[in-house]
Amino acid sequence: MARLLVTGASGLLGANLLLAARASHQLIAATHRQRIELPGAECVQLDLAQPGAAHDLLRGTHPDAVIHCAAFTDVDACEGHPELAERLNAEVPGWLAEACAHEGTRMIHISTDAVFDGQQGNYSEDDRPTPINVYGATKLRGEQAVLTALPSATVIRTNIFGWNAQSKLGLAEWFVERLRRGEPCTGFTDVSVSPLAADDLAARLLALLPTPLAGVLHVAGSEAVSKYQFGCLVAEHFGLPPDLIRPGLVDASGLRARRPHRLTLDVRRAEAALGAPMPRLEPGLRRWREQEVDGTLDRLRALIDRRQHSPAGLSSPGTQEAST
Repeated sequence: MARLLVTGASGLLGANLLLAARASHQLIAATHRQRIELPGAECVQLDLAQPGAAHDLLRGTHPDAVIHCAAFTDVDACEGHPELAERLNAEVPGWLAEACAHEGTRMIHISTDAVFDGQQGNYSEDDRPTPINVYGATKLRGEQAVLTALPSATVIRTNIFGWNAQSKLGLAEWFVERLRRGEPCTGFTDVSVSPLAADDLAARLLALLPTPLAGVLHVAGSEAVSKYQFGCLVAEHFGLPPDLIRPGLVDASGLRARRPHRLTLDVRRAEAALGAPMPRLEPGLRRWREQEVDGTLDRLRALIDRRQHSPAGLSSPGTQEAST
């Protein structure tokens, strides 16, 4: 059974990936602040932002493959702390790729659709990234650092939703929580994305691990929706009042960082590589709703050892943000 190291294992994608891979891999869950409790998995707590930490991690755990999910994904916070964003989103992935190159380890690096400026939409892997905020710019430099150090790596651009193991809220969870409290919330009509359920992405990452595919790959949902439409679909699947979702414009929102408008991704290359179409949105939303009652959400939250006081520092969030 192959040994798989997941960084950012307490984040949105990382935690879903642990559940998806627990039966097929020996798992090493790397986190900064949170301790993972998963039978059979090895938990390692460390600060990857420290020089040499990536090399120490690989030398100490000997994984066959690494999926790097950890990142600084709060878009407005990145704008206010560009040096920290550069360290976590650009330098750390490069250091990890260098360590993988030295150890001969397979690596998949998780990036974002936000490397594009949002003027065009339906971006393919051949389109030139032109980010418009610090988050997107640092994530792009992270992609470049990974592929420079380890040309055999796979860089995944995506946009996901799902349940968090931690108490933080992704966009979809934010809609649910606000609507359940009967509070109005804004969905942007001028921002469109290709959302993919986190467990759908996890399954495709595991399918890509044994392949020799190198370079950038867009792995996202097969359908484009505005964030307003997405919120209305969330309301529909949870039986909540969609009239509480107010249409709004991102440019009038007062958010600190500029947001791209059209971030939909062309997924044909991923479909060819995987030999199957990328998932549609509605089945993912329906399954996500079911996970609240079928025990999946409880299993995700049980991954976090809440009895232990976590050391100070930054966590490893997922790839969605509640405010946009």
